[in-house]
Amino acid sequence: MRFGIPIMMDNNPATSGVDMSPELLVRMFDTIDNISMVKESTGDLSRMQRIDKLSGGRLPFYNGSNPLVLDALRAGAAGWCTAAPCLRSQPCIDLYDAVRAGELPRAQTIYTELKPLLEFIVAAGPATTVKAGLELIGAAVGDPRRPLLPLDDEGRAALQKLLTSVQ
Repeated sequence: MRFGIPIMMDNNPATSGVDMSPELLVRMFDTIDNISMVKESTGDLSRMQRIDKLSGGRLPFYNGSNPLVLDALRAGAAGWCTAAPCLRSQPCIDLYDAVRAGELPRAQTIYTELKPLLEFIVAAGPATTVKAGLELIGAAVGDPRRPLLPLDDEGRAALQKLLTSVQ
């Protein structure tokens, strides 16, 4: 079967239960039509660097680990797959742009301000956090589907504080 669209491989063993090695990812890129990028979500920067080295820089890698974003972008990640822009897009764009422009002190400042929100999203779960956050910023989309539960009152209060502190 052929597909006419680019395919991003997503290595996220925490959610899939399968860990694809850098070697396997590069082999798939080399042999399967339309695979054109990989999201590496293990939180291991050395794996991203290994993908880059094994592919000779031909396989763009994207960071899928919020806490690692600054280091991944500095190491050459083509981008960042995250739920954070759903709640605070501009700081995410500014972080990416600052790294690309070589403005690393500015990037560090943005990351430092954004980091508590990024950590909260990971800890509380992206779907739960984004749905609660969207409601808090005036764009209610309803509760997450079961078996996920809505963010509790304490979590909502913490998220509101984080959303207020990150502009």
